[in-house]
Amino acid sequence: MRMKKSALLLIFSLLLTSCSSQEEVVAPELPSVPSNCADTKVLESILPRISDAKYIETEWEPTEGTDLYAAYNAGGIACTYGLQEAEVGATILWAPDNKTLFSELTPNWIEFGQKEIDLPGIDEEAAYYLSEGIQGQGEYHIWSINLLISGSWIQVGATFFSSLEDALPVIKAAIDSLKKPEQAEAKKITGCYLAELPEDLYVFNVHYHDNNTISADFYYKNINGEPTKGLFLGTYTNGIARGFYSLP
Repeated sequence: MRMKKSALLLIFSLLLTSCSSQEEVVAPELPSVPSNCADTKVLESILPRISDAKYIETEWEPTEGTDLYAAYNAGGIACTYGLQEAEVGATILWAPDNKTLFSELTPNWIEFGQKEIDLPGIDEEAAYYLSEGIQGQGEYHIWSINLLISGSWIQVGATFFSSLEDALPVIKAAIDSLKKPEQAEAKKITGCYLAELPEDLYVFNVHYHDNNTISADFYYKNINGEPTKGLFLGTYTNGIARGFYSLP
């Protein structure tokens, strides 16, 4: 319940006006992961295979111990594109590696049958893939590819890859969807935001925004109550902040 409330408050604040000038921020040295699924280049890469594909908005509920949980916990994002009614499409995870995440997850991938691969035409640091069947002998599927590139972990999973050649356009689009340092700097939401409702006042001072991880000091005042201050920690993806707040 607290997470839902805190996310709602920050949605209000970001939809309204800033209550002070934004702080000067330093551009990151490495590319950053996408922050909005609708703005990536992945859908365009899927359309030649699935002509009516769309971005499928999904309310993720990551379970601890899964790749999805690891991605969001690191400040990443997950996006699905395809035809929901036909259950065909692709889901992409992007997350900052922080110099450790990819190597920490690798043993699990190997345990579940993923094999190391050198992706043609891509200058990745490392990559693993999961396949089923023998290529050229009956049905063959590539279910997922994990790669480390430019300081980011990218996972590409799909239901329609029958060869590595099928997967490469989507992999390259996922890489091209990483934000350049100057783009990431321009998209930072650090600063002070104000939301006024008939009987309530909310103020959020977002002082940290790296990839999709944010933290903010917040102030709340009801017309009939005492003011409350606290700290918000969470993520900012697809224009929505989600997380937890704590009180002193």
